[in-house]
Amino acid sequence: MYSIEEFIQELANERTDKLGFSENLYSGTTRESIIRKHNLLTYLTKMKSLNPRILLLGEAPGHKGCRLTGIPFTSERVLANHSFFQGLDFHFINENLECEQSATIVWNVLQNFTDKPLIWNIFPFHPYDGINFNTNRRPNETELELGKEYVLKLLQIFNIDTIVACGRKPESKLKGININHKYVRHPANGGKKMFFEGLTEIMNNYEF
Repeated sequence: MYSIEEFIQELANERTDKLGFSENLYSGTTRESIIRKHNLLTYLTKMKSLNPRILLLGEAPGHKGCRLTGIPFTSERVLANHSFFQGLDFHFINENLECEQSATIVWNVLQNFTDKPLIWNIFPFHPYDGINFNTNRRPNETELELGKEYVLKLLQIFNIDTIVACGRKPESKLKGININHKYVRHPANGGKKMFFEGLTEIMNNYEF
């Protein structure tokens, strides 16, 4: 059986330099990459024990969120304060914990539901603008195709029967994946209300 540890190792081994300005958060043995791999392992292990049926699929890591924690749609502030993460051994890169708006919005919505979806990004590495790591850009088509391979690998580990695409980029790559999928507006850039309404409707009408 394909394991979470094998999945993370494959992530860490991926060459993103061939794609342009994309950072592999999990590559190497720096303090930062070790923290991200540890946090992702801890998160995915907890989610595996909860047997989620829904996958909430975002676009790519943000520099104030997943780029620091290693966990999609999760900032350091959310990781430290949200009840879902309490009691587990998560680590932090910064002493002054960073906050990300999209992460805060997502976890504020998920707080309303006992059953949490698994969260992932269609492109699991950090696409940045130019030479500045502290920026975000939208993943290109080559990056999205690579990311789709990791979604398929993740589906070998988790028993997902519905994928909720958070934004048009992840939605565009769900064709050919033989799993029911739905669309919600991404919470960034004024999409908070539509994201809240869309995800709430899906979660309320899903039979767990």
